[in-house]
Amino acid sequence: MIGKPLKSDPSDVRAKNIRTAFQLVAYAGAISRAELGRLMGLSRMAVSDLVNEMMENHLLRQAGLDRRQGRGKRSLMVTVDTDHWRVASVDMTQRFVIRGALTDLMGRIVDRVETPLGDDAQSHLQMVDELLGKLLAMTSHPILGLGVAVPGVIDAEGTVVRSVSLGWTEIPLQTHLKQERHIPTVVCNDVNMGLLGECTFGKGSRNSLFVRIGRGVGAGVCLNGTIIDGSGYSAGEIGHVVVDPNGPQCVCGKRGCLEMMVNVPRLRERIESHPDKRDDILGRGGNMLGDALAMSVSLLDLSDISVDGPADIIGPVFLQALRDELEAKTNVDYRRQPVIHRCEQGDDLVLRGQAVEVIRSFVDSIHSRRESDGGMAEDETITKTGSLHGKRMAGTSKDATDAAKYADSIERNQTA
Repeated sequence: MIGKPLKSDPSDVRAKNIRTAFQLVAYAGAISRAELGRLMGLSRMAVSDLVNEMMENHLLRQAGLDRRQGRGKRSLMVTVDTDHWRVASVDMTQRFVIRGALTDLMGRIVDRVETPLGDDAQSHLQMVDELLGKLLAMTSHPILGLGVAVPGVIDAEGTVVRSVSLGWTEIPLQTHLKQERHIPTVVCNDVNMGLLGECTFGKGSRNSLFVRIGRGVGAGVCLNGTIIDGSGYSAGEIGHVVVDPNGPQCVCGKRGCLEMMVNVPRLRERIESHPDKRDDILGRGGNMLGDALAMSVSLLDLSDISVDGPADIIGPVFLQALRDELEAKTNVDYRRQPVIHRCEQGDDLVLRGQAVEVIRSFVDSIHSRRESDGGMAEDETITKTGSLHGKRMAGTSKDATDAAKYADSIERNQTA
């Protein structure tokens, strides 16, 4: 049965335009109103109203005249306003420390703090609260939102369903932080935030696989610009794929799981015991990862694979072995092999990726808050979630027309 088409809510259209405009400006670095209107399909008056509102809300600012040569009046450019709002991000992936950072609206870190992480799982929540208190006390700027990246399975409501490394089960972290801080908050899987960071600031594409190797092994998947969570929020949990049935027993009960065979401490221990076999050990690790990924690469037709890990492990030998294994098991004449590279964004990747998630979740809600409350004080935070992502939030000098390729934002998605 064909139903009647639904009417669009004007406020929803406005919020979508804010998200789209923000990501296009962020990607382009600076853009004229005329070019922005052309890319968005808006009239001159409509784009002028939109830009003026975003400037009033300190999302955009004037950036001077364009630098083009030749005849004709030069255009006044706009760019992202990085001087007003701040985003608070927390990374809980390290074994002995919780790291926090304040970023601007381009995901650039402007201040940071960290606190030791104890072994008592019951105290971890208090430590997060204390770190956020220190972080928020470091700035007088209004806070757009908070984001916390947690290793483990995180559901759509920001509840930590299970985090083995933190000893958490069914912890409603997002709800807790919202109630404690009264600031819009998102809690996300750490590997997905690494993927988002790599897609935003690094070499990741719209069809990308991100693999993080540390104490364990995890992955994140981006397909057609959408980060996949899965029906049970555990997409990318590849650590317990068996790659050697005769290998050591894993905590899950199986033998030879991927993260038992190629975790960083194990590889380092083996290299230390057999330094003359370093290349063989790393090559074997790359082969095992390739074996575990082969089916996914064939199934998903990925463009690239980013591998994140310490340089002494994730280097040329490991990556070439991974490349060789994948080519041997998936190569066909009608499909290009994915580009494989080491992630080069450093230790702040998850913090910055989490900041991007906060920005794209809440950047349009200033408008929504004004619509519902009849105006808002300049120092108030915002309260409604949305979504946004621009491929290069750090800004580039590429022509704004390239930004249209990325106008469909990467959105976190719970697949049925």
